[in-house]
Amino acid sequence: MNKNVKITLEVILIILALVIIFQNADPVQLKVFFWEFNASLIILLLLVLLLGMAIGYFLPKLTKKKENKD
Repeated sequence: MNKNVKITLEVILIILALVIIFQNADPVQLKVFFWEFNASLIILLLLVLLLGMAIGYFLPKLTKKKENKD
């Protein structure tokens, strides 16, 4: 895929994600196993977005290192 097309698609996806995030500003209650806390949905969505971006960035690098060792 052309590098310019890839960058354009990434920018469009980030803009769409930010639009969705900023339209959902309500406080929510999050329950994880035994923990329970309240947080703004904006913060939770941003954290999930950043986590997904980090996984998408680092996972290919980790798999390439494993392939090179074999």
